[in-house]
Amino acid sequence: MFNFAAFRKSTFPALAGLVLAFSGNVSPAANHDASPADGGLDVKMDAKQGGYQVVSRDPAWTFGGTLAAPLQHVKTSRGHDGLGDYRQTAFDWQSRQRPMSGWIRIYDGKPLALFSQTCGKASELPPAAFPDFTTLPDKLHVFSYGLHEFAPPHFSGVEISTPWLLFDDDANAFLISPATHFMVASMIGDGHKQVASGFNPDLRNVPAGFTQQTLVAFGKGINKTWDAWGKALVDLGGAKRPANDADATLKYLGYWTDNGAAYYYNYDFSKGYAGTLQGLVETYRQEEIPIRYLQLDSWWYYKTITNYDGVAGKPKKAGKLPAGEWNRYGGLLEYKAHTDLFPDGLAVFQKAVGLPLVTHNRWIDPSSPYHEKYKISGIAAVDPKWWDNIAGYCKASGIVTYEQDWLNYIYAYSPGFSHELGTAEAYLDNMARACKEQGVTVQYCMPLPCNFLQGSRYDNLTTIRTSGDRFNTNKWNDFLYTSRLASALGMWPWADVYMSGETNNVLLSTLSAGPVGIGDALGAENKVNLMQAVRADGMIVKPDAPIVPLDCSYIADAQKEKAPLVAGTYTDHNGIKTEYVFAFRRPKTAGDDVQFTPAMLGLSSPAYVYDYFAAHGQRLDAAAGFSAPLGTNANASAFYVVAPVGKSGIAFLGDKDKFVGTGKQRISMLQDERGKLTVGVVFAENEKTVTLHGYADSEPKLTILAGLDDPMQYNPVTHYFTVEVKPDASTPVDKSAADPVRRVTVLLETQPK
Repeated sequence: MFNFAAFRKSTFPALAGLVLAFSGNVSPAANHDASPADGGLDVKMDAKQGGYQVVSRDPAWTFGGTLAAPLQHVKTSRGHDGLGDYRQTAFDWQSRQRPMSGWIRIYDGKPLALFSQTCGKASELPPAAFPDFTTLPDKLHVFSYGLHEFAPPHFSGVEISTPWLLFDDDANAFLISPATHFMVASMIGDGHKQVASGFNPDLRNVPAGFTQQTLVAFGKGINKTWDAWGKALVDLGGAKRPANDADATLKYLGYWTDNGAAYYYNYDFSKGYAGTLQGLVETYRQEEIPIRYLQLDSWWYYKTITNYDGVAGKPKKAGKLPAGEWNRYGGLLEYKAHTDLFPDGLAVFQKAVGLPLVTHNRWIDPSSPYHEKYKISGIAAVDPKWWDNIAGYCKASGIVTYEQDWLNYIYAYSPGFSHELGTAEAYLDNMARACKEQGVTVQYCMPLPCNFLQGSRYDNLTTIRTSGDRFNTNKWNDFLYTSRLASALGMWPWADVYMSGETNNVLLSTLSAGPVGIGDALGAENKVNLMQAVRADGMIVKPDAPIVPLDCSYIADAQKEKAPLVAGTYTDHNGIKTEYVFAFRRPKTAGDDVQFTPAMLGLSSPAYVYDYFAAHGQRLDAAAGFSAPLGTNANASAFYVVAPVGKSGIAFLGDKDKFVGTGKQRISMLQDERGKLTVGVVFAENEKTVTLHGYADSEPKLTILAGLDDPMQYNPVTHYFTVEVKPDASTPVDKSAADPVRRVTVLLETQPK
């Protein structure tokens, strides 16, 4: 059984220094070069038998396999690549009557290994898997993602193009994945007797010179290993991953019309589709609900009634609505606004509504006229000119984000994606390139794990769906586990649409650091909930990283414990980390307590654990356990803010009225000194007041620079304080960015213990 008391003692130190060693036909010079390297791995090779091993010192794990052929021309060298300085061992061998060459690299200061193999001549079939580990540590848990839309989590090894995570009950971890050719690669084995990186069985016609690489990462701490693996994979691809405010969907509150929203294939008959949405936007402005973009789902463009599999569907998507090519649910005919809905075109509507647009697309129908002009593979366009046309239309129509949906079925019904090298890449490469050239960002919907991996190569792939349609409690588990994959690769997870009255759905999407988007019917909006997520100008006040399951939840789930899922994220102000923890019951789980320690969250000092919804907290030492009953109802949940007690004697919780009170969109700076905490507070131009709160060992003395304050409220028993701060008439408006703000500096001084 999962032992919380034992697990919480883990401090997750960095891996110890490592060595490169060889045996067999290796020159004396190669042995000489294989001196100890801080943070690397031991790689041992048997040149006579073709054996290889990757050995970590801490944990004491060995992963070994064989090429089943002698190694020739073994040579060691040093070099530098996108991961840093490395030590490389190169060699040749024969496989399936085909000459092969390969190498293994280990890295100075990093517990990473990179494997590579290159085909010496063309072949119909792909090469054998390399690495192919058949010597594995005992009693490791296995985790991967499934071949299904939104890449659902599996506590087993799924044989597709996905990372495999192996870990033990102490959160020691090993991660392996393809590092190139993600769309045709595949993991092979079960994670217990075999862990191999190869190819899907449909791949054919591999040319001479074809090279495949595989990345391996070791670590102490499951989430730390995910982050190390993901950063390495992104670095290898050379992409610059987007910040958490890189586009409108990430930066601002938005309104969505996708499946589950009030106006998904639905509108007010007296106003029409365009009039309904224009009316909603105008009402929100009057109510000061600051939506800053509008998403249009599949209802707005021309489609057939033919499904992705070629089978005819219903003549109309929504039976109560008028017939027309827009009111269908088949493949794309033409990517432009249907004149029945937007008689003057999409650009005119966008200007009238006054918001940037996010627009949906799907697969290309076999009857589409696009087939006459462009190269189409299966149901997907691989022609760069087609993508130039689509991206150009987006730019001209005020579309800032292009949403590509149905990616799982596009892969399944475009045989070239799995059978041929480069076909799937041409589809995704050209999508990203053409949109980037027009200043349009990309969102993936219904992605497979290979889409996550391939997407790590694109600077402008900002968001990716990690949950099924219409976000709700039954989606939370998979959303959080699949957000771990997105986060590792520098993508921002999107939960999908929900209603503004659903407090926990608004909360979780805010904690995801991705989009916050609602789909209420006009008149059903809940402004109070929304304003806990965003500033008055619509900017989301968010954490630095997506919320993901804690290591203890991986272990408990692997052990099939009936425990709540506990997930966390954070803000980091120059080393002052404030943690945000969300826990919830899942179906068929007991009403167990929520349990964690500040140390498990990465905090080394005493901390204040604040229950956001109950509005009370307690001070704990870093190693002390926090435990609270979660409740027994089916969807019981809890949300905690965990702030370190700094040298100032203060645990600062930030804006009392925001889910993420220390989000950098509200708190721009924290400086902790003995007896003093300096806080930078950001106000949207039209905001009048912000209430700050926290814990203090003694009552703080308050000083406001360029602002005003109401009297400090301090409870000497609980040590909890609140204070309302405001800009004054002299506080300047900073208009250097797109969203004007005013800034106030707050000094909190105490008598530290």
